Amino acid sequence: SVLFLALAVAAEKKIVIPPDSAKKKLMRIVTVSARGGDFADPVAAVDSITDASKANPYMVSIGPGIYTLTGTLVMKPFVSIAGAGREATTLTGAISTFSYNASSAVVSGADNATVLDLTIANTGGGAVSIGLYNDGTSPLIQDVTVTATGGRFNYGVYNEYSSSPEMIEVNASATGGNYNYGVFNSSAPRKTE
Repeated sequence: SVLFLALAVAAEKKIVIPPDSAKKKLMRIVTVSARGGDFADPVAAVDSITDASKANPYMVSIGPGIYTLTGTLVMKPFVSIAGAGREATTLTGAISTFSYNASSAVVSGADNATVLDLTIANTGGGAVSIGLYNDGTSPLIQDVTVTATGGRFNYGVYNEYSSSPEMIEVNASATGGNYNYGVFNSSAPRKTE
């Protein structure tokens, strides 16, 4: 009867333990959702993390939905930002200035950071519109769609100076301006697929 009780309890709960968990410390998870998450705003969720490190990594898990940002989401080292899929999770904003820097971007990258499984869309409105901006940073960007429109100068992914992000299954596009670049490199990404 003890075995039956254990099976009944196990049937009600799903516990997933990664196979390499003995080698790696599990991440702390912060959730973002319009209902029931730790936060409703992705920027506030990332900003709340103050103790991320190699020994203490975090994941910001963003649920399905369209999240309209009014300021740049600045990634942090040792923090992964994961959506529920490109079609399910979108970070969007009309963030545009006259500067070629993070102040014109929806997301700004960081070293030892990851963004995956979501769409980033900047609808611009000013001179420069950037979806994802990297300045001397090299995040992992995987299974992400990035778009930029609405500015005179539109950049899906803008890699400045010594940035070398690893880009895997990234769809980047820019339209509607005088100058449009899906991916603009003044440095070289490690891998683009």
